[in-house]
Amino acid sequence: MKNLETKEQRKNRVIAQGEVNGHSHIVVGEATITKKDGKTIIDVTGPSAIKHLMEQPFVEEGLEVWTKEHADIPLQIGTYEYVPQREFNPYLQSYKRVVD
Repeated sequence: MKNLETKEQRKNRVIAQGEVNGHSHIVVGEATITKKDGKTIIDVTGPSAIKHLMEQPFVEEGLEVWTKEHADIPLQIGTYEYVPQREFNPYLQSYKRVVD
């Protein structure tokens, strides 16, 4: 089923991009995503999830092409802040961004 939002609205639903094969983590359902001052806020008002989808078909046409790499993450009604995952190296005493 095709998503009726505009291309720009669908692009805004991408909260994290994969580094290798064109997939992304995308919020679908009854949610509003606000990106401001380096923060991503997800306001969920109804059934929603974060899905691991191919980005181009979703943004261009609203098609949900699942990569089968991760299960959906259901979101309960509420407000969330997306925080990128980091990994701590105790030997170097440093953090690095986790790549997907």
